[in-house]
Amino acid sequence: MVAPAPLFTTPSDDSLAVPRPPATARDFDDEDSSQGAPLLEALLADTARPSRLGLPAGAAPVFKVAGLVTLLAIALAIGGAHLGMPGGWVRLFDNVHWTIADISAGWLCWIGVRDARQKGQRAEAVARRWFALGFSSYAIGQLFWDLQIVLAWQPFPAPSDPFYMMMAPCCALGMMGYLRGRVSESQRLAAMLDTLSLAIAVVALALVVYLPERGAMSALALGVMVTYPTLLLAGACVGVMLIALLRVGRGWPIWILTAMLAAHGGLWMEWNALTLKHALADGGVVNSAFSVCTLLGGLAVSCWRVEVAVNERIDRFYEGALRVLPLIVVVGVTFAVTLQDSVAHLSPTARFTCDAAAVVVIVLAAVRQTLQLRDRDQLIEAQHLLRDREDELSELNQHLEQRVSERTREAEQRNAELSTALQQLSMAQHELVRAEKLAGLGSLVKGVAAEISAALANADMVAMTLPGQVEMLGRLQAGAADAPADERRRSQVAGYVGALDESHKQLGMSLNQAQHVIAVFQQIAVDQTSDHRRTFDVLATVREMVDLTRLAHRHDPIEIIVTGEPELMLDSYPGSIGQVLNQLIENAIVHGFSRSGEGTISVRVWPSGHDAVRITVHDNGLGIPPADLPQVFAPFFTTRLAQGGSGLGLTISRNMVNGILGGRIEIVSPEGAGTTVTMTLPRLAPRAPA
Repeated sequence: MVAPAPLFTTPSDDSLAVPRPPATARDFDDEDSSQGAPLLEALLADTARPSRLGLPAGAAPVFKVAGLVTLLAIALAIGGAHLGMPGGWVRLFDNVHWTIADISAGWLCWIGVRDARQKGQRAEAVARRWFALGFSSYAIGQLFWDLQIVLAWQPFPAPSDPFYMMMAPCCALGMMGYLRGRVSESQRLAAMLDTLSLAIAVVALALVVYLPERGAMSALALGVMVTYPTLLLAGACVGVMLIALLRVGRGWPIWILTAMLAAHGGLWMEWNALTLKHALADGGVVNSAFSVCTLLGGLAVSCWRVEVAVNERIDRFYEGALRVLPLIVVVGVTFAVTLQDSVAHLSPTARFTCDAAAVVVIVLAAVRQTLQLRDRDQLIEAQHLLRDREDELSELNQHLEQRVSERTREAEQRNAELSTALQQLSMAQHELVRAEKLAGLGSLVKGVAAEISAALANADMVAMTLPGQVEMLGRLQAGAADAPADERRRSQVAGYVGALDESHKQLGMSLNQAQHVIAVFQQIAVDQTSDHRRTFDVLATVREMVDLTRLAHRHDPIEIIVTGEPELMLDSYPGSIGQVLNQLIENAIVHGFSRSGEGTISVRVWPSGHDAVRITVHDNGLGIPPADLPQVFAPFFTTRLAQGGSGLGLTISRNMVNGILGGRIEIVSPEGAGTTVTMTLPRLAPRAPA
């Protein structure tokens, strides 16, 4: 809306404000994040101090200026009426303070809407927008009234009346919208019934007051006259409902707005009554009260908010008021009916209308009480459920100790069962490891036994030829004694001597080979069966282990090559290393060369930094399928399940490398490039726990 130019200005935004003095540099915060021209910001900045009443920025200056002008116009109107000033001037002053007060109230409402938006108060912003629309409509109605005064055209109803009457419904919609989501549906329905009952009671009371003085007034004019106080008092009833349902404390804006609506309703009843009696005069107190109430209402809307009071006494008071309100409405309508019999002289039609209104109010009050009884029944049912839950909780508390004891015993029993199962699992694991060790050792025993058997067979064969050679040598020696020596006999003796010497050498070599194999086997057997820890040369130990593995596969077309750097000393467990190495070679032979039956296995020993050693076992066999590679270390995973494979070899090998040896093991198998297994072992193995 647009205010008169001599008194007000219109700012650039959608809200209204009055001009303010220029701000200084001290009025700005250095950390202000707003952008724009500094000079323009300085000119438009709000320099007002925070209001003790919680008013938004710009509201206080508008209220002060409008209040002063309104009071001045009221004083001139009342003074002119008492001093005998011409009626035109008194009416002018009345219209001036009405116009100033109504427009300023609308202005203050829109300032409140802007303030709520800036503060992110969405619910308050929506409610204030409805209030602002109502007050703006009231101001527009006043402008139409001013135009009617200028044109000396004052019909009733007039074009200004619909705009005047819109203020109360807009305020009621704003407050009912604020209630949505904050109270139950039954409470909102009860509030609507109470408001409707009050509106009907006001209609009945207004008819009693207005009908005797109606005269020749049309039904439309009478309806408009009754609508004014009905809507305003109904809006005030909605405010009372909101205050009671939300348990509002000392927040003055909501109280002032509700009181303003009630006061406006009373003022309109008095205005209409004076109009019907032809006793309405310019410059009266009723005219002035309109402006004061409207301006105070706009100020209340500018900072309207709901402050809930957390107080048991206030809560009981509001609850009692809500229960008594229907009774008050019934008493009021009963008073109106009684008043029509004792004071007013109504026609039968008017009397029937008032009686019907009283009946409707009583019916609505009964429905309201039914809602209260339903809520009471629901509350009693909730209390019964709560009592049942309390009884159940008490019973649970009584048996809680017993149940806890039972659960504790069950937990202890399950823990004992789990402990037994864990021990059995540990024993089974040790047995599996022992079985794998014995299996590897059995393979070595087979190769060693074959090697020793071959060496002993050679020695036995040589030993069997020795008696014949000795006998022949003895005969030659006896013949040499009886007959003179000749060249042929001497050559035979030399041949037998050479054969004896060669037999002696072969016998010694076979026995040495058997002794060496037995010594190596004995050392490896001790290392693998007793987890013996010692300091050793990795390359030499690996060669010994591979030599024994070669014995087990000496008839297979498999070539095992050992290379590496000598004198790499480890303080570790050679038996575990040998078992892992034997498992890797066996896997390469069984899985890598399963199709061709022949291939090459390369074992390499080389340093990894200063503190570790790497042992790499590479074969040029089939390789591992990509889908199987992530699972090769999983327990019981094998591709030869029906062919004697247990699926534990690599699992145990990984556990030995990661646990006893303190290292890590990795497998890579590029497609078409065989398989490479790398063990990285620390030069100083971790100490086994005592």
